[in-house]
Amino acid sequence: MKNYFILLFLCQFSVLGQIDIQIEASRSSGVAPLYVFFDATLSSGIEGANDTVNTDFLWNFDTTDTDPNGIRETSKGMVSGYVFEHPGVYTVQCLATDPDGNTDIQTIIITVNTFAGTTFYVSEDGNDANNGTSEETPWQTAAFALQQLSGNEQLLFRRGDTFDTNGESILGLQNGPILIGTYGTGDSPILFSDTDEVLDIRNSADIRIIDLHLIPQGNGPFGAGAISVINNSENIVALRLEIEQSTGRAIYQDESKSFGVFDSYLHDFGVIGVFSGRSSCFSFVGNRIDRLVGTSQPEHGIRIQGGEKQFLAHNTLTNLVDTKTAITIRGDGQRHVMIYKNSMDRLLGINPQNAQTIAAISEVVIEGNYIGQNADYIGQAFGPSSNGINIEATNIAIRNNVIDGYRNAVFVGNDGNGVLSGDVDMFHNTINWRPVSPESGTSGRIVRVRGSFNVSIRNNVISVPSQGEGEILNEDEASTNIVVNSNMISDNPNYIVSNLPDSAADQNDILNYLLTDSSPVIDQGTNDIPVFFDALNTPRHEGTNKDVGAFEYISSIMPVEENNFVIYPNPVKNHIIISNSDTLYDIIIIDINGKKVLQKTKDNSPIDVSHLSDGFYFLVLKNDKKVTTHKIIKQSISN
Repeated sequence: MKNYFILLFLCQFSVLGQIDIQIEASRSSGVAPLYVFFDATLSSGIEGANDTVNTDFLWNFDTTDTDPNGIRETSKGMVSGYVFEHPGVYTVQCLATDPDGNTDIQTIIITVNTFAGTTFYVSEDGNDANNGTSEETPWQTAAFALQQLSGNEQLLFRRGDTFDTNGESILGLQNGPILIGTYGTGDSPILFSDTDEVLDIRNSADIRIIDLHLIPQGNGPFGAGAISVINNSENIVALRLEIEQSTGRAIYQDESKSFGVFDSYLHDFGVIGVFSGRSSCFSFVGNRIDRLVGTSQPEHGIRIQGGEKQFLAHNTLTNLVDTKTAITIRGDGQRHVMIYKNSMDRLLGINPQNAQTIAAISEVVIEGNYIGQNADYIGQAFGPSSNGINIEATNIAIRNNVIDGYRNAVFVGNDGNGVLSGDVDMFHNTINWRPVSPESGTSGRIVRVRGSFNVSIRNNVISVPSQGEGEILNEDEASTNIVVNSNMISDNPNYIVSNLPDSAADQNDILNYLLTDSSPVIDQGTNDIPVFFDALNTPRHEGTNKDVGAFEYISSIMPVEENNFVIYPNPVKNHIIISNSDTLYDIIIIDINGKKVLQKTKDNSPIDVSHLSDGFYFLVLKNDKKVTTHKIIKQSISN
């Protein structure tokens, strides 16, 4: 069924040819859970200045539904990372659409095996003199257990227990697989240490850390951290961790490769949530960073400094007290960064490391993110900022984002130390201006440009209370070749479906900005812009022209081609009704991440969707003659 959507797109928009996808995977086989980093940056036919960042790479990590319960099985980016949690053979597919609309499809097979090594157990009431090989004869201390760890071994801590790792390093273990996880029932086991790190991984490979609760208690020179991955470590994954009370860098990576953090919760921490330096193939996906607490030197939610090929997606960053940025990309030759579908309420910065550094950051895509302004930051040492996105780099694509409450949604500038900004494409973004903080100013604009070149601003919309409070562009005389086309300033309060809540990331959601049927942005864009999907991966250009902003309009009543029945209501609260139809259908509902959330066979009765989360879905109806696909919105509360 997932391949059907790809074929539909190919038939509607593009022709095969020109681009030739080259996929490099960090590994093609291994033990579950298996982290794989996918890299398509060497694809040919996209050698132009901004061709790579303006090519749409759509990944499907499980086309054959090997894991029926897989999450986030579709994603975007010239680089991407995924964890295959269950054993099986997976067919991964990449569909690329270049800026001219040419497409290519390539697949790669990933084989995920069941762990077949030795398992050791650790519990509070164990004994280090035991053999550790059963739940009845466990070891007692984490420090002892970590010292014994070797390749092809699994170390499980009993749930509900608390352990001191004593900062024991995992050093030089290159012959994995190694799993560090849990057994039993109850809360995740707590691992703590009064040293610099709770878990310290050095010069090691093929390690999985799963379902642990890490609490640093040390006072090192950089504060205490939860986990470090350094000294040429490779193929490390952290999955479903909870990390709190770190006073330094909660997660620290340096000079390593293929490290991924997935579905983890970092909270009540200080200084930096995640620091990644001089490393490649890093993924940070599906995590929540919440409540940076007061420290002497608070810094960033996520700081990526140097290296290349990083994938930051589906994360939420909020309540970052006295923090400079939510996410900062800090240069040193950095390339190929994908920032996709995150939600945050502080600045997103693509900048040199500092005023003394000449750092060439290039080829960064910022797509499908929500960036709000948080009034709670007023009066802090690092208060709200006037810019939602700050760019001091080259070859940047900013598309399909929603930015709310900033004086300048985007700033493109020259920091004065020789780092030039240019070749920046800003397409199809939705800007909502409102006076959230003093830094919001008395009016809003889409972009401010200073000392930059080749900046293209097209098919964006800024919504303001009144026309006099909105501006498309503010540029200086030093900037050259600034192109502005088919942007809109709207003071229509009904251009979106929702009455907006506060703009903070823990209050608001990108789905609140979907278009109404009377929105003035419908069909007002141009079609020659290389953006082929909207923020929800709906194909663009469904009407006369592309819609302006991050979303294409989704119609309220959706007749099938023969017009012999309709599907309603849409948005839907409880039940979808297929009217005037005696035909029985196989019914499938798929969420925006490609996961099947409902299936019925040979039915045409009302479809109960009351259990589904609010959001955007595909409804697929299949009979012996054809397959039709319809877009629906689940919305529990009417606006």
